[in-house]
Amino acid sequence: METRRVVKIGGSYYVALPKDWVLESVGERGVVILEAEEDGSLKLSPLRLSGKGGGVKSIRIACDENLYRNIVSAYLRGFEVIEVSFSGDCREEVLRVIERARQILLGLEIVGEEQDSMVLQCFTRPDYDLYSIVQRINTITLAMLRVVFQAVETGDRALAEKVLAMDDIVDRLYFLAVRVIRSRVSDPLYPSSEKSRLVDIRLVVRNLENIGDLYERLFRGEFRAEKVPHEIYWLLESFQRTVVEVVLGEDARRKEALELYNRLEEVMEKERPNLSPRLVEVFEGVATLLRDILDLT
Repeated sequence: METRRVVKIGGSYYVALPKDWVLESVGERGVVILEAEEDGSLKLSPLRLSGKGGGVKSIRIACDENLYRNIVSAYLRGFEVIEVSFSGDCREEVLRVIERARQILLGLEIVGEEQDSMVLQCFTRPDYDLYSIVQRINTITLAMLRVVFQAVETGDRALAEKVLAMDDIVDRLYFLAVRVIRSRVSDPLYPSSEKSRLVDIRLVVRNLENIGDLYERLFRGEFRAEKVPHEIYWLLESFQRTVVEVVLGEDARRKEALELYNRLEEVMEKERPNLSPRLVEVFEGVATLLRDILDLT
């Protein structure tokens, strides 16, 4: 047993920890957990954030029927290095699955390859501005709305394909946002007072991504040209812009958002007999997802 002197610096008290224990159990930039015991003693134990000493967070997964899902899961859970092991006869399948995953996971790259394994690394920053990601997803889905109206009115298949491509970008940004959010929620150093806000942002990006999926599903298979009142377009666009501004801090516009929602419901009810069921389902679905976001405020 050894003793350590308590030192007062400013308004705080400090105790030096044994150097060997810190280097072996915590690391130079590690985190410790403090627990007060009933007998008055203080229990101190290391918190392992991402491997011994706070190193790179890595995972090893095997090639099986769930490979794609497991790669996506590892990305969302914040792993920086993903090693995929496989037997020689399924190398091509592994490459195909990895390429598919790279199409939707921003920053994921192949950095190493052996006879029976491939190493992926996620080149994403931990300090992404989540509000900027939300704004980017919002901008793209609003652009999708504009193209949707053009495609529906003209029956132009090329415009429909443009909507599908834009939805792929929304998906990639969504997965990036979820990765950042989950990393911050699991970070013991991230302010607890801000973690509930992260849950709200997760719902915002999920609903915006679902809006993109609704637009994308509209053009699966055949579709026909039909006339849609431009007031519906204007109300959907205005409602979405206002909702996102409110949820990102413009509380003063909440009343305006509610008025837009009520007007949209009135117009949709009036025009329902003149619209195809697919369009009604999409537009009402978008309105519901946006109203769910507004209810967060």
